[in-house]
Amino acid sequence: MNVATLTWFTIGACLVYVVVQDSNVYDWLVLQSKLLRIELQRFWFKVRYHPDSPWVRYEIKRNADRIAAEFFKERKNVD
Repeated sequence: MNVATLTWFTIGACLVYVVVQDSNVYDWLVLQSKLLRIELQRFWFKVRYHPDSPWVRYEIKRNADRIAAEFFKERKNVD
């Protein structure tokens, strides 16, 4: 085993030992993992939907171009 594997195995073993010794630790770990997941979802939402992000600008431009093309097509059919 390399050092990284041994380190993670040791951390995991310590966590298992602490959970076995005190049942409240498991509930705390579950709560912390849920909080971490929620924070990661919030961060991803902020990154994905922030108006200054490049992909949001691209989506806005693409939708505007699509609407403009439909408008010009309707105007051409009216004339």
